[in-house]
Amino acid sequence: MTDGISVVGNVNVDVLISPTSTLPPPGAEWPVDSIELRPGGAAANAGLTLAGLGSPPLVTGCVGDDDLGRLLLDELARAGIHGGVAVVSGARTGVSVGFEAPGRDRSFFTSLGSLASFDVSLVPEAALERRFVLLCGYNLLPRMRGDAARQLLRRAHDNGATTLFDAGWDLDDWPEPARREVTDLLPLVDVFLPNEAEATALTGEKDPFASACALQGISGGWVVVKRGAAGCVAAGPDGAELTAPAPPVDVTDTTGAGDAFNAGLLHALARDLGWEEALTFATRVASTVVSRPSADRYPTLDELVG
Repeated sequence: MTDGISVVGNVNVDVLISPTSTLPPPGAEWPVDSIELRPGGAAANAGLTLAGLGSPPLVTGCVGDDDLGRLLLDELARAGIHGGVAVVSGARTGVSVGFEAPGRDRSFFTSLGSLASFDVSLVPEAALERRFVLLCGYNLLPRMRGDAARQLLRRAHDNGATTLFDAGWDLDDWPEPARREVTDLLPLVDVFLPNEAEATALTGEKDPFASACALQGISGGWVVVKRGAAGCVAAGPDGAELTAPAPPVDVTDTTGAGDAFNAGLLHALARDLGWEEALTFATRVASTVVSRPSADRYPTLDELVG
């Protein structure tokens, strides 16, 4: 095992349209305030947040052999992230189009493109030999689900890594087989990172602490339920229960907030902070990211502690 952080998951382009709460009717054209194009996907978002904090990880994913793929690789390299993202010959880079507006949760259209080709064969052993290994974007990576994810997590565990897992939202709204598929992976996961809606869907519990405790009983490790503006709650071994409020901010863009939280938590754990301090730091990172514009959304460590 080597020191450092590895992030394995989806790397794609995000196109974010704001504000929009509904689509134009057929034949209509509506102006909007903002259309942003930027690197996206859970792995890229977490990787870029970590790079901003001074901890550039090894990011493993894939892009297509096209201009968008080259754009993503250039943006990652500019942040100091090199070497882990494969180029799939003949494939298009994955694209997510997100819609945001005040008073509603964001929603997306996604074309998987190269994400449909990402499998265990594209994950180098070096990515599973870091001290911390985060698997994210699971539900957008069809060839990484089930046994493939189990193989990856087991290999990381065998190498001595601390494993973290963020499945994301199930594309079919969590039928029983999808819930069982995720919970079957949890015994191989040291830190599970669902948001509140995902935790509720997985457990049927309405209270976030009850959801965290139910999932912790399956995993045996830590379960952190992300709650947006309400911060987070966490359940850990030996009955540990923690909560961290989020600092109030003026929200600019919530896309990638959970990924930024994951990055903040990884940064703190990699520096051997205690769990209470790590959760507080992670909520601060996520809150800061959602309050900043796309062109300058990833804070430095000096900006957070200053």
